[in-house]
Amino acid sequence: MTLNYLIALLAAAAIQANPTSAAIPTDLYTEEPPQSIKVRTPIKPVKVRQDSFGIETSAKSAIIVDVSSGSVLYAKEANVERPIASLTKLMTAMVLLDAGLRPDDVLEVGERDLEPIGRHWFGPNEQINRGEGFRAMLVQSVNELANAYARAYPGGSEAFVVAMNEKARTLGLEHTSFTDPSGISSRNVSSALDVARILRSAIAYPEIREATQSGKFDMKTISGRSVHLDPTNNLLTSYLNQDPYKIIVGKTGSLPEAGYCMGQVTRHPEGQQIITVILGSDNHFGRFQELKALTAWAFDVFTWDGE
Repeated sequence: MTLNYLIALLAAAAIQANPTSAAIPTDLYTEEPPQSIKVRTPIKPVKVRQDSFGIETSAKSAIIVDVSSGSVLYAKEANVERPIASLTKLMTAMVLLDAGLRPDDVLEVGERDLEPIGRHWFGPNEQINRGEGFRAMLVQSVNELANAYARAYPGGSEAFVVAMNEKARTLGLEHTSFTDPSGISSRNVSSALDVARILRSAIAYPEIREATQSGKFDMKTISGRSVHLDPTNNLLTSYLNQDPYKIIVGKTGSLPEAGYCMGQVTRHPEGQQIITVILGSDNHFGRFQELKALTAWAFDVFTWDGE
């Protein structure tokens, strides 16, 4: 499917009432963005199609934000606090990197790291390289690895969760709190706006960018067992990740209480980047189509040409 054809479909599906609530700020942040993502003086995007107000989605909450300026381009229930499932692992990854990942060290999975629900990729007492485990945690969203990293943190899992919530406060997240590092608990909550802020922070970490951009891979445990891991982000094989477009960071999550969630930073051929977040979509494949549609809509409806 070509981009022009997709855009035509989106134009036909555009809703005719602006979903942006007055309670949503017009900018994601007021301070200067990190130097690592500031390639030139920020130019606020200008809407060139005034009659187009977004794409109708099944998601309960959604937001689109321009990375450079922080301008909010679209919002739907973006301040509502909801469970975010494995989007939690973006915060887990940042706390790990802030503390020093030590990628060449060994991580051991413990019995209590295994969740009572969901698939287990690694068994108790199995040892892995910490750097490869970090990639697996983000690519395949492996819960037992998030738990093992937290347990190995100074002070253990409880201290790690405290660090996650402290990081959230540092980032100015008003609707976010964590109770575990994997996202298996529905008490891990955030809003679409706060998840956008998490993604805006996450793109400053090269390790997170590299991990979430990577596709399927095989890794070996210290004992030599081979584990094949596929990415949970289906959009890595879409046109949004084919030249001249580029996925910068992406993460999925799902729980019965959370529905299907996703957040992604995507680069346009002209260099601008946008953050798209959807929370509470009603099916697995739909979230990918909805996030892709919202991203294409933003690139079509806004221009970054400046004055």
